Amino acid sequence: MENLVEAYEREKDVKVRERILAVKMHVVDGMREVEVAKVLNKGYSTVRTWVRKFRKGGVEALRDRPRSGRPRKAGKEDVKRVLEDGPRNYGIEQDFWTVKALKVVLLKRGVEYRKSRLYELVHELGYELVTPRPTNMKAEREKWDDFKKSEGVGRRSGVLLRRVQGRDQHPGEKSPGETRE
Repeated sequence: MENLVEAYEREKDVKVRERILAVKMHVVDGMREVEVAKVLNKGYSTVRTWVRKFRKGGVEALRDRPRSGRPRKAGKEDVKRVLEDGPRNYGIEQDFWTVKALKVVLLKRGVEYRKSRLYELVHELGYELVTPRPTNMKAEREKWDDFKKSEGVGRRSGVLLRRVQGRDQHPGEKSPGETRE
């Protein structure tokens, strides 16, 4: 049974290697199936099945057969292609992807994913979905731009602050000595 040792060394599939090892331990080394099962931490019936398959069909019988089942919805490469194209190429008027937008585009292409799976898939592809920071549409644009450009802008407990003469001053607050009209 020298071919079992050679087959074990050539085999790249870990599952098949384990099965070949179990058969070798039983057939060549003379261990009982129960002992082989304990050594490999497998069930006795599993080892017995592997030995039976080997005796009927050789090493090739120890390989997994193709399984039936639902085919994959869309490959990772398809989703990656959609992400790289950007949302504007699919009629979405924004510069970034959201899970909702990605789901809509994939639905149009006949592929349906749950939101949680899309998050996983996007992460597996090396992308991150980020939430854009909202802007207040009612804010006075000039003051907002002026405030962004000014020196010494900082944050304290969620409120934007402007550094004025050595102390923190909230936007719109009068400095010391100023009178209110």
